Parts: sequence; structure tokens; C-alpha cells
Amino acid sequence: MRARLPVAALLSTIAIALKGAVAMASPQSVYVLSQDDGILSVIDTSSDEIAAKVAITGKPAAFTIDAKSRKAFATLPDSGEIAVIDLDRRVVLATLKVGGQPFGIASDNAGRLFVGDWSANRISIVDETTGAAEATFTVGRSPAHLVATGDGRRLFVADRESNNVAVIDTKNLKILAEIPVGRAPFALAISPDEKQLAVANVQAATLSIIDTKTLKIVSTPATGAMPYGVTVTDDNSEILVSNQHGGSVSIFNAQTYASRAEIKVGRYPEGVAVLHNGRKAYVANWFSNTISVLDLASNVEIKKIKCPSGPRMVIAGAVEH
Repeated sequence: MRARLPVAALLSTIAIALKGAVAMASPQSVYVLSQDDGILSVIDTSSDEIAAKVAITGKPAAFTIDAKSRKAFATLPDSGEIAVIDLDRRVVLATLKVGGQPFGIASDNAGRLFVGDWSANRISIVDETTGAAEATFTVGRSPAHLVATGDGRRLFVADRESNNVAVIDTKNLKILAEIPVGRAPFALAISPDEKQLAVANVQAATLSIIDTKTLKIVSTPATGAMPYGVTVTDDNSEILVSNQHGGSVSIFNAQTYASRAEIKVGRYPEGVAVLHNGRKAYVANWFSNTISVLDLASNVEIKKIKCPSGPRMVIAGAVEH
């Protein structure tokens, strides 16, 4: 004979199950930064529609997300500032004055921001609450995109006009290496296991794959014309590259670096992001003012989402609460 649960316990069990089901069904958001209109758009990936828009004063160049605090930080090169955005309330909370021409930005998810100054050729470690600089490093010319390891102890910087990638030890505050890559490196993506770094070399039309332990290049596969965005799937199986002049996204095997597909998208694609389940990718089409939604199983564009003018960067964020 089966034992019966008390009514209170039964209701509690049902509530927990329902809560878990809701959490599993909650969509992951994708965030798109439109430079011309100064808008951070939030895409609901269950419907692939824009669910919210956050207005940012100025023309933001890049942004990062602190997963712990659930805040986004967008650089404003024209005013030397960083806009702080609450992703849950979807409002701009503050503007941090950092000076210079802030462009690339990354977070250590523990209260520090890494900010590249495009014109001064430097990287600053900044407190995300006050904007105060903890340390500053001189790097190559025109530091573009930045990417940090999960623990925030190592930072990689694409120095576009110096044709190299700077590697910074953010704990001991020193530059470990400057790695020569192809012409005009711009976008970076680190693999989920953090063993490899993919570098998109815009004018060379190549990827540089760097071993993050030896800091040596292990492969240089050819891409389409003007690769401007790069990402790696969560299962570390594929690398996606947006080809700006080709109007396409190339997909590479992340172990062999062989090209397996090319998908046509909008005009001048730049930022690209993949959902954490690896089923769909989102591509910011700068000149088309759209986001291409790609089905990675069938390798086709399944939808175009109209968005504010000048979409240039896209990040797949955490699951909504």
C-alpha cells in the first residue's frame, strides 16, 4: 500500500515541480546594441521578437554583461563614458566617466571592468560602480574587442592597427605576451574550456586560432571577406564567423578548423552569438538594420528581426528570471 503525502507536502511538491518547469521554459534573452539609434534591444528567443528597448544617450560602440550583477555596460567613445544598464528593470542606472575614447569592454563578473581606449592605446581595469581605474596598461594601436577568462585573471585584447593580440595577467597586473596575428584583428572569442582563442583578422580574411596555454597560433583557416564577428558554441564543437563584405556567416569545426557551411544573411554582418543550447544563432546586420536568426541544424536563416538602426554587437545573455 502506497503512503499518502499530507496535503501541504503534496502542494509543496507540485509548486516546486511547476517552478522548475517554468524555469526550464523561460527563454534566454539575446541583447543587441544598435550604435546609430543608441538602443539596447532585448530579444525574446522563444518568439524571436524584440521584447524591450533601452535608450542610451549617445552612440554606444560595444557592451559587456556582468552575469552576477545582471548589468550591462556600454562604451560611449564620443563622451568618454560607460552607460550602466539594469537588465532586469531595463533602465540605464548611471553613466561612469572614464575619459579617453572607450571602445572594447569586458567584465570579470566580480565588480571589475576591462576597458580599451581606442585612441590612447591603453587598457584600464575599472571599478564598475565608480568608474575609478585600478590599473592601466599600454598596448598596441587601436585596441578593439576584449575577452576575459571566466575567473577574470587573464584578458585578451585585439590590437587592430598593430596586428597582434595582447595577453594581460589582471591579477599580477602585467602584460604576458603580444602575439602577432593577421592584418587588422578585431573580434575575439574564447572556447568554453578556455583552451583556445579565435581571432577574426578583418583585412587578412583569416582566423588565428591561439592555444591559450602556450600562447602560440595553432591554425589559420581562411574565412569570407572581412570577418568582423566570431563566437564559439557552448559545446565547443563549432566556430561561427560573420563575413562583413560577404554578407554571410561561415561555420567551422572547432577541432579540425574545417569549414562546413556558409549561410547568407543581411548586409554587413558584424556581431554573432549562439544560444546556450546551440540550436540558434543571431547575427547583427549593420547595414540592413536587422538580426538574422539562424537554425544551426539545417544551416539556414529562418527569420529576420527588424531592429533599431546600426546593430553592431549581439550577446546571448542569461535566462530571464
